[in-house]
Amino acid sequence: MSTTVTVRLDEPLREALEARAQASGTTISEVVRDTLREALAERPLGERIGHLKGILELEVEVDDDPWRRQIKERNWRP
Repeated sequence: MSTTVTVRLDEPLREALEARAQASGTTISEVVRDTLREALAERPLGERIGHLKGILELEVEVDDDPWRRQIKERNWRP
């Protein structure tokens, strides 16, 4: 069973939807359904943020931070 839902969009969002639909070769409705399905899916936190793994960059050098220096000295991490 299918239900129609009306959503008001500003012009930039509408244009972005049209561009995404055209790029994927599908309809705007399908892009919206897929996006909502993904946004509403209940997944573990690790799965939701997995794409962020390994990209954290810190500006503080190990030698400048006593806490980090102590961790390094005790070899708590490789």
